[in-house]
Amino acid sequence: MEVKVLEEKGNELKLLFKKADTAMVNSLRRAIMNHVPTLAIENVSIYENSSVLFDEFLAHRLALLPLTMDPKSYKKGDKVKLYLKVQGPCIVYSKDIKSADPKIQVVDKNIPIVKLGEGERIRLEAEAVVGIGKEHVKWQPAVVGFQNLPKLEISEECNLCGECIKSCPKGILEEKAKKIVMKDATECILCKNCRDSCSKKALKLDIDKNSFIFYMETHGGLTNRDILKQAVKELKAKVEEFQKSFKEI
Repeated sequence: MEVKVLEEKGNELKLLFKKADTAMVNSLRRAIMNHVPTLAIENVSIYENSSVLFDEFLAHRLALLPLTMDPKSYKKGDKVKLYLKVQGPCIVYSKDIKSADPKIQVVDKNIPIVKLGEGERIRLEAEAVVGIGKEHVKWQPAVVGFQNLPKLEISEECNLCGECIKSCPKGILEEKAKKIVMKDATECILCKNCRDSCSKKALKLDIDKNSFIFYMETHGGLTNRDILKQAVKELKAKVEEFQKSFKEI
């Protein structure tokens, strides 16, 4: 299998897998979403809450705040305390949450939680726990998806009229050496405008069943590369456990 980084920008990562199959790539996707440990608020002790939000709603909002985590220092089941103490009038933001561990912080400091009126107050203690997405979606480290790499086939009926080039919304078709080719197949959105615009029906848009474009966007708690490393580690452990089970038969 070949892996190539197509684009890495901020929390977004796009990879190209070649000589792979659907099961292999989907296993990586599932490992990322279900088995990579991250931090999320699990328990909230509310000592004072005179805001418009019920305690349950407030706790739910806190649980969905993305938290940073050092994968080398924290393992599944580890916990860290967080504190929130504010008095209105003000808008309570995620930056108002204080952590017992300076390494653990809310990823985005400007997430509004609730608006407090004059004299309204919130005082609470939260416990963030390291968990996995299989247990609850709040522990999923990233949004992940993949698709097959598009493939364009041109028959001898093509007369190089150029209509397909004009119809492509992404502008990725060009004439080269008296042939219509894709400049970058990873940018193709499979809209099939090129195929439909050809009066000769000379174009066939298909997929490469052994090549995949893999998309991932993290919530910022872990880096793309840390997530990939941990996902591969989890996959390897499961395969080894599977092999061990068969040896015991």
